[in-house]
Amino acid sequence: MKKSVVISALVVVLLLLGINAAPMMLGIATGYTAKQLCSTHFVAELPDQFIWDTDVYPRMELMGPLRPLLSYEVDEPGRVVSSSLLGFTSTARYLGATGCTLNAPETADYVVPRPNGTAQPDVGVPDYLVDLVDEAFSEPTGGGRNTLAVLVMHKGELIAERYAAPVTNATPMQAWSMNKSLMATWVGMQVNAGRLRTDLPIKESLQARYLDRPELYESLSDDLSLEHFMAMSTGLDFEEQYTPGDDVTKMLYRADVAWEVPVMQGHMDEPGNLFRYSSGDTNVVSYFWQQTLTEPYWQWIDTRFSQVLGLEDLTAEPDVSGVQIGSSYLYMTPRDWLKVGEFWRQSLVGDQTLLPEGWMNYVTTPKPSSVRKDYGLGFWLNNDGVAFPDAPENLFYAGGNSGQFVVVLPDQELVVVRLGLSRVHEGMNALLAGLVEQLGDTD
Repeated sequence: MKKSVVISALVVVLLLLGINAAPMMLGIATGYTAKQLCSTHFVAELPDQFIWDTDVYPRMELMGPLRPLLSYEVDEPGRVVSSSLLGFTSTARYLGATGCTLNAPETADYVVPRPNGTAQPDVGVPDYLVDLVDEAFSEPTGGGRNTLAVLVMHKGELIAERYAAPVTNATPMQAWSMNKSLMATWVGMQVNAGRLRTDLPIKESLQARYLDRPELYESLSDDLSLEHFMAMSTGLDFEEQYTPGDDVTKMLYRADVAWEVPVMQGHMDEPGNLFRYSSGDTNVVSYFWQQTLTEPYWQWIDTRFSQVLGLEDLTAEPDVSGVQIGSSYLYMTPRDWLKVGEFWRQSLVGDQTLLPEGWMNYVTTPKPSSVRKDYGLGFWLNNDGVAFPDAPENLFYAGGNSGQFVVVLPDQELVVVRLGLSRVHEGMNALLAGLVEQLGDTD
């Protein structure tokens, strides 16, 4: 591209966003690019061009005329992916068992990971579900659905699975906000162990740890508890619009310590008053959960969760400070996601001992702050058919950006996993309704 065009594009950006905002925007664009490509290259082992074409480049549409100038480079021996735009560069470093971390220093510890699993023969799709699964993978006019995996478990048995290349049943897939449901699960495990409680007073706890850093707690309400963060009813003035410069993009792509960003925003409302979606809230939960561990978080997850459930490949990624970014950054294979969904289903009826008795009922019951009754503690709900109008109201699910779903339908003894890179509606309502019609009789 000619230099005059580059300069013109930069002028447009500076005029629209202001000189002070431009570094933030460039940092988010390059940060997202470096982090996504690092994780998909080294953790998921997916082709770079596939992720660039289906994920990164489409999301950079907001960059306007600057988008063609965005570039990336993979340093395989150095385990680093860097991204540049108009002289601004972001770097993500692969650290082995903990995946990729944006802005990690060269001195960061590398922990040898388990090798990725090998794809096993698919069970396929039974004839009576073929049309339904075909529709889940079909592209609407204009495309953008990008379904990559659909799996169905009925009464504890995997009965259907289909994948779109290059994804297989052994490909670690990004959770995005499904990590929030796992965080609620891990909190429950520590509650069960007597090491954590949901009424933990947050201001008091932070003040005890950070007496010399009053900015972390002085603006917090004395009434603020861990449960408020799990229910996303903290009342903190945390902006989650995914626009250049808002709090969530600063937290994910510019901050070395993610959980500190939300607690320093102050309150816009009283704790417990109103549900307000906030990835920042979950990262505070992640911090307090991690403080209860007596071993590295990734080791705790592996020995106390993954091995117990028989998971093949789980990678939970941290920020520079080493705290797992529980709002967004975790990878698991499609079959592992299915196993976790089945664990949630069994736990709901008391067939598991990792969680306290009644925990799954607790986290899948909306608080008064959830006016639409669509959110519990880390889990989404379908009361009054608010999410899926043609599916059972008592289902619950983990949901993530780009159409990631693990849906549990207790009455039908069904667990449904749908993974993709969607930019349009992913068709879950029709899929769930069709599965209930075909498999809803549990007798």
